[in-house]
Amino acid sequence: MSKPLIRRFADWRLRRITIRKLHTLDDRLLADLGTTREDIDCFVAGCTEN
Repeated sequence: MSKPLIRRFADWRLRRITIRKLHTLDDRLLADLGTTREDIDCFVAGCTEN
């Protein structure tokens, strides 16, 4: 069964908050985390692109 609507909304909201906070970091800190500003959305979503 699919997740209840409230749980899906909470997951989406947490991802949006995380993305917003990552966008406040400078490029050097993002590189230390292993991502770039352009790839923040994918980074948060757990993409495994190279």
